[in-house]
Amino acid sequence: MMKPTKKGVTTIPLSDNELMQIQAETLYVLNDNKIISINEPQQQTNTPLLFLGKTRTTTFKYFNTAIPQSLIEEVNQLLQQDLNIVLLCNTLSTYKTPENIWIGPAYSIPELDFPIEDKGIQIITESNRHYLTPYFNNVNEEYEYRSPVIAFVDQGHAVSVCCSARKSDKAIEASLYTIEAYRGKGIAARLVAYWSTYIRNLGYIPLYSTSWDNLHSQGVAQKLGFIQYGVDFSISGK
Repeated sequence: MMKPTKKGVTTIPLSDNELMQIQAETLYVLNDNKIISINEPQQQTNTPLLFLGKTRTTTFKYFNTAIPQSLIEEVNQLLQQDLNIVLLCNTLSTYKTPENIWIGPAYSIPELDFPIEDKGIQIITESNRHYLTPYFNNVNEEYEYRSPVIAFVDQGHAVSVCCSARKSDKAIEASLYTIEAYRGKGIAARLVAYWSTYIRNLGYIPLYSTSWDNLHSQGVAQKLGFIQYGVDFSISGK
């Protein structure tokens, strides 16, 4: 197994607000507080109408670039009060019908110890991409963008993968998936620990977010002692 090597990257503590701004810049292509598109290479049609990044002290607001300014001002008025999702959706529906709501915690990843030897963990390279078949063909098809890809391999196949969901020049957001038969065995936590160390040694900030109903993903965050710096909230429309 290839091992991540230290490259003298200095870890500078970032505030919750700094992390939230970096995450927004990693998730989306932005122009100030306007969302141009989701930060992925393929053409996107589900760019959110609204993304909110809430920390303990601040709510960062990003609006779809096509939303009229008058509607933005109306939404900003609503957001001066406690978040009322029903009222917010009703207001946005004058522009587009809301169809998908995402809400969940956003975590920073502390420096973690990774196994010195873990024969199951493999860094996926051009020479061993066949491990991604058959369970992670989508990652294989987007290999260049999803790299670095760290996998747990059993019987010649990747059964759990931690890779890049979104990338910016500062940070990489994790994408983690374990096939059902291998969940509950501690594999995902080992992968994320290795992935985050590898990412940090490349000079990026590793980020991790999930939805409130993804208990498996939240369990990994708790097991590894991730630090919640905020909550992500987005609404997409049709």
